[in-house]
Amino acid sequence: MFVHPTTPQSTPGLDSTSSGTPASEPGRPRLSVESGVHGPVTILTMTGQLVSETVVAAEAKILTTLVLTDRPFHLALDLSQVDVIDGSGSGLLAKARFAARSTRSTLHLIAPDGGPARLALHRTMHKITLPSREDLIPALAAESDDGL
Repeated sequence: MFVHPTTPQSTPGLDSTSSGTPASEPGRPRLSVESGVHGPVTILTMTGQLVSETVVAAEAKILTTLVLTDRPFHLALDLSQVDVIDGSGSGLLAKARFAARSTRSTLHLIAPDGGPARLALHRTMHKITLPSREDLIPALAAESDDGL
């Protein structure tokens, strides 16, 4: 049974709009998540800080996208504009990788070499990390050639 709240609910770090616009509270971590398409890949572009105070909203967007999309599905998280990732953010990326595998989807992370996001990723995440959006289509072609 679904419960519809009578008052608007908010998540720290994001306002209550569907666009994922950053909250306006000064001094609080902010994260916006926008959805787009690049060929056969759905891209969630994150801007701001992927930290404990913003990870819940990002997780909801990622998991909702994975669950509500037809298969086969290719998802990329563009972390190019993320300037901070803490342990909670890294944990979310690992959870997203697991969720993508469990739904028979593919997941790629876009994080430029030397950028804050790339430096925060655990070494096991580097296998699915690409330096730019332009690398997505060749990566998918290589995976299908390998039978993944």
